[in-house]
Amino acid sequence: MKKKLIRVLTWALKKLAQLTIAKYRPGVIGITGSVGKTSTKLAIAEVLRSERNMRASSANFNNEIGLPLTILGPWTRISGILFWPKVICVSIWRLIFPSDYPEILILEYGVDRPGDMKYLLSIVRPNISVATAIGEIPVHVEFFSGPEEVAREKGRLAECLPSEGFAVLNADDTEVMEIKERTRAHIMTFGFSRDARVKISDF
Repeated sequence: MKKKLIRVLTWALKKLAQLTIAKYRPGVIGITGSVGKTSTKLAIAEVLRSERNMRASSANFNNEIGLPLTILGPWTRISGILFWPKVICVSIWRLIFPSDYPEILILEYGVDRPGDMKYLLSIVRPNISVATAIGEIPVHVEFFSGPEEVAREKGRLAECLPSEGFAVLNADDTEVMEIKERTRAHIMTFGFSRDARVKISDF
């Protein structure tokens, strides 16, 4: 019974999030990687906060529940027996009656298993993708055939970008830099590498 309820809730959140994106059409910055997602999200949010009406995901809201929840409202934690009915009612209200909605969403795309990224991208695709670091032995590798498969799964975040989009890649991570061959988007690189477009110095 509990698993069935979770499936129904996940479906409802996905549909409401898709409708919300279609109605308000915010710009979306998506962040993925095995480490550094949250720090990167916080840094981007700090830069944009004074310039734009934006919303960044809270805590570890980076999965099939947390990502749509961030799209639907500024929820910071899941608590209380009436939480989910409240989320659904408020979300439907905002679909019917126009309300102030962020210009930009900053979302974390977490990947634990094969297919996770594809599911999250079916909810919303970013305009800008940021890949922090994957490394030789990334986290959650136990559910994949190897580190290469993890990198491919996370790389889907850049692969889905439109040609006018931007893929922001860590120039110091070999696995991340391989993503640039699989996207049509403009490439922006950062890191300590001499080849990085934005180079870190005096660290």
